[in-house]
Amino acid sequence: MFLCTEVIAEKSRCLLNANPVRLKTLIHNLIDNAIRYTPNGGKIDLSITKTDQYIEMTIKDTGPGIATDEALKVFEPFYRVLGSNEYGSGLGLAIVANIVQQMDAKISLAPTDAVNNCGLCITVQFAL
Repeated sequence: MFLCTEVIAEKSRCLLNANPVRLKTLIHNLIDNAIRYTPNGGKIDLSITKTDQYIEMTIKDTGPGIATDEALKVFEPFYRVLGSNEYGSGLGLAIVANIVQQMDAKISLAPTDAVNNCGLCITVQFAL
């Protein structure tokens, strides 16, 4: 079972000028990956924050993470991390990267736990 343990939103209304189908696809693919790669009993956190320049969505999980040398490769179509033992076509993050580019947004990957180099933290910044 997975729980979204944290949702942070500004008290003021925040509007993002985005195609709703693309935005839904981006969020769905990122959360689907977090669910698939986080082991039972793991944790997935989703947060959304707003600054003067952007809206930032962050998804953190306690899965195995992605090695630094594979961080850019995972955005290539059909690329699969070896040994993941997960099903799929390897298109999810390629679709995400395409949507991020179309939205003139930025995406970054980092370990959730930098000390133990595990988990995955994906951050998407949408310009206002």
